[in-house]
Amino acid sequence: MESESWEALCNRCGACCFEKKIDRQGNILTTSIPCRFLDIHNRTCRIYAQRLEVEEDCIKLTPEIITEISWLPEECAYRNLIKES
Repeated sequence: MESESWEALCNRCGACCFEKKIDRQGNILTTSIPCRFLDIHNRTCRIYAQRLEVEEDCIKLTPEIITEISWLPEECAYRNLIKES
């Protein structure tokens, strides 16, 4: 799938743009603290084109990464597409 098609799948849940913490059992927990560049109202990044250069904690979600992470919510379009494959 081409990059533009892949990114168009995003349903703007914003879960990938909130800080994560690891608890004592090693579980990844999503906090209520958004990235400073996340527009909370429309769930989009204010610096999307430069996000990977500007924000060192930003992760580019690719099909390969989606299969390795467990913290995306059930409603995430990326997660659902990979699960269906």
